[in-house]
This record gives sequence, C-alpha cells and structure tokens, in this order.
Amino acid sequence: MPRDIPATKGVYLLERVTNKEINLENIDEEMRMEQVRQAGAKLDWASFGQAVRRNLQEKRNTIDADGRIDVLKSLAFMKTKLPIEPEAPMEEKIRIMAESLGCTHVRTTRGWTITKPEELNMDLTIKNGEVDTVVLSFWEEPAFYSRDATKTLHKGEWSELRDRLANMLAVYNKDLSRNDRKTCKAAMDVLGSMLKTMNADEMYTSIQNNNYGYYLNRSDLRQGRLYYNVEPLYRRVRAKHHTYSLQKEDLDILPYFEFSFVPSESVQAFPEHNPYGEWKETGSAKAAVCLKLSKGVLVSEPTRRKLHEISARSTTIQCYTNCYRYLTGSVLIKDNLKMITQFPGECTQHHYTIDRSSFTSEGDSVITEIYLKRLQDFHKVIEILRKEAMHISIWESVLADCYELQGLEERMVPAINMFVNLSRNVITIRFKTKYAPIRVCIRDGVWIEAKVEVVNDQTGAKIADRVDELLTRKLNETWSIPIMLTFAVSGEDCALEKMKVPLREENPETKLPTPTKIIVHKN
Repeated sequence: MPRDIPATKGVYLLERVTNKEINLENIDEEMRMEQVRQAGAKLDWASFGQAVRRNLQEKRNTIDADGRIDVLKSLAFMKTKLPIEPEAPMEEKIRIMAESLGCTHVRTTRGWTITKPEELNMDLTIKNGEVDTVVLSFWEEPAFYSRDATKTLHKGEWSELRDRLANMLAVYNKDLSRNDRKTCKAAMDVLGSMLKTMNADEMYTSIQNNNYGYYLNRSDLRQGRLYYNVEPLYRRVRAKHHTYSLQKEDLDILPYFEFSFVPSESVQAFPEHNPYGEWKETGSAKAAVCLKLSKGVLVSEPTRRKLHEISARSTTIQCYTNCYRYLTGSVLIKDNLKMITQFPGECTQHHYTIDRSSFTSEGDSVITEIYLKRLQDFHKVIEILRKEAMHISIWESVLADCYELQGLEERMVPAINMFVNLSRNVITIRFKTKYAPIRVCIRDGVWIEAKVEVVNDQTGAKIADRVDELLTRKLNETWSIPIMLTFAVSGEDCALEKMKVPLREENPETKLPTPTKIIVHKN
C-alpha cells in the first residue's frame, strides 16, 4: 500500500513500497552511480581520450581482447558523431570535421581543403575569420559551388553539414573497390536519368499510380529520393486544404527510399537503360543495391519472403512482431478482440470481434533496408511495398474508426455483430442478415488494388457481381473496411444488438489521465 514519506521543505511525495526490507544492493548501486555522475561532470573530450588510451594500453587483464575491440569500435563511431561547437576556433572545427569524415585537412592560401581520395574534396574560403564560400566535389565529379553548404556554415551548423556530407558519402560503401564503385556510379547515373524522363508529375494521384513513383533529384547535400506511396487518407487530408500536388512539407512525411551500394559476396550484373526503354546488363561488380527506407516499414512474413526472392541478402530487420497486434498499441488482447465503430449521430455501429489467432504469430517484422540483386528490380519493390501499405492501412482503418475518445459518455447504441479473421492472404468478415449469412473476403488484386468478394457463408455462392464491383471500388478509394461495409449492409438488413459504449473500460484512451498525487504539508 502507498504511504506518505516526508520530504524536505514540507513536501510529501507519494511512494509505493514494493519491499519492506532495506535493499542494500539498490543503495550501493545508487551510490556508485552518483560517483560516476560526479566524475563524468569533470570530463572533457581530451581527458576522456587520455583515460581510454590508458585503459586500452593497461597490461593487466581489466578488459579482455574482445572488450577492447568493442571499445575501439565504439570510439570510432563516436568520432564520427562528435559535436562541432560553433564557438570553437576555426582550426579546431576544421580538424573535427575532417577527422569525423575520415578525411585529411590542409591549410591553403584561401582557407582550408578537406580531402578523402576518390570520394570528397571540399574547399573552404575564409574571409575575416569566417567561412565565405564552400566548393564541393563528390566521387571525382566536377567541383561546384554549394549554396546549401555555405548557408549551413553561415548559420554555424557545422555538425549538421558534417552529418549531411557523411550521408552523401554513404551512397557508395567505403569497402567497395574503386572499379566496383565506378560501375555502381555509372549504373546509378543511368537510373537517375531514366527516372527523370519517366517521372510522374507532382500530383498525389499520379505519384501513387506511376509504376516508378516520383524521383526527387539529388541536391548539393541530399541523395536522390524515390517516393513510392501516397495513401488515400493523406490525399483526403491535403484536399481539405485544397492541396493536390507535392509540396515542400510533404518531402519529409511521405515514405521514400534512397539508393546506395554495399559489398556483395557474389558478382552482380549492373544494367544500362537504352533509349528504347530496355535494360541491358553490360557491367558487373561485387556489390548489391541497398534501398534505404526513410523509416521502418511494417511488413508481414509472406511479404518479407517475396522481397527475399529478388534480394541479394536478407533485409535489415529492426524487430520481429505481429503486424496486427503491433498497430493496436497498448490495447490488451487476452481473448478475441472486440471493438465498436464511432460513427456519428444515430448511425448503426459495427461491432467487430477479431479472432485471437490473428495476433499470435511473431514472424512479421519492421524492416529498414532492402538489398537487391538487380538494380532494375526496384519497381518490383515499389509494387510489393504499396500492396503491403494498403493491407496494413485496411486494418488500421478499423482501429481508427473504433478509437474511443477520452471521457466518452456512456450510452447504448445499435450495432451489427461482425466476426473478423486477419491474415496476409485474405481478410474475412462474417455477419448475418435477414436474408442470408454473409462472408466478405478481401484479397490482393492486380497492381496495388484490393479485390472484394461477397458470398453466402453457408453455400459459398456469390451474391452478385455488381456488389463485388461496388465494394472493391469503395475499398480502393478509401482503404477503409468500416466505410466499405456501410455500402454492403445497413441496420435495416440485420437483427441489431444494443451495445454499451465505451466498450473497453480498461483502455487508456477511454479514461481521463490520472494526475500524480503530491501532498503539500504546511508547517
């Protein structure tokens, strides 16, 4: 049970005691942590480096060989992320910038040059102690004046410029041979030119419907990006503001991937794209094409297998999960999951019961990188990711329309009972009408469309082609199960059940937040 513990200055804090005995281990741990904090407060990077050097050169076995190697790797990573203080002397800022990029730096008559052979050459002109201009050259390309880099340093954002340069250099992995890098670069140049000619216009619908998405050309300090998906909900939200084409604020919101190249154990063929729209594999390199996703993408296990068929190696997996349970958040699932829609007014609601078996498997995953065998297969990845996004969004639509707001007033509503089973191959929804038991099946269709089929749940007989066509069209327009089902059935067709809402009292979203209790004691 909670009890009040008197604190300093007359304030009592509520503490929950989990063990009545004094925990000496916790006290000792806290004392040692405080010693670490006090010692850490006195450290700067110079003394930190000296301390690490002494420990690594120590002859006593305080750290084993593997541990010391891990320390060295950690230090190498930290070195690439060291903050560059704007107030530091110019020579210090140049030194940290160069070392964190793995470059050399040399003072020149006009300022400084930072160089990494075959990868980067950066000339900084200094006037009155400040950077005046920045000239860049990547991968032995012709040098150019970089307005973006110059502006970034004028604002004192040295760490920002370093990170953006590192991202540019990451396009071609440092372990690639010079010849392999040249082959990859030639293929990427061809691909970029091809994408420019085949680009969709900037309308959201065009981006979604184009086989190759929308390619945003490379800038001074940013890799090229291929935007591959604009969901119907996003288009509707933007349409409310009379926006129908790509805007600057969309560029960091919409999903995209960037191309890069990494070493491969086997030789891969690299193509050229001729004026007749044909790919010809004319080069080869021990490299794989890496599609780096802008953010982790939730995919089912069957979809990951499809990606594996065209991959040079396994996708980079952030975590394993169940994709349906992953999206439910903190909702507790002990048995079949029950949810009810929140349609406005006196509308008939849908009461969903989702089979518990939909949430048990752990083979799904969140992925961050895909490695292709063939560069020209990138459009297959777009198709796979779009279909997966549609499938996930269809399930998300149920969660969104059943979201119970905080402080929801208790009341009784009429509802149609519906039983749902989720799988990647088919989503099945069953309900009874006055005429027949109905089964609605949702499967992948051609390209990025879903296909809806409505049958008699007992006989398997199709209800009507026009019903399938209507529901298929509505689902593809909205990616929403609840909206689609309003065109399939109404309250007049079914025996309705009176349901009390909110449905799940244990849900955090149905409860107002409980403030932490602080008791003030007046002396």
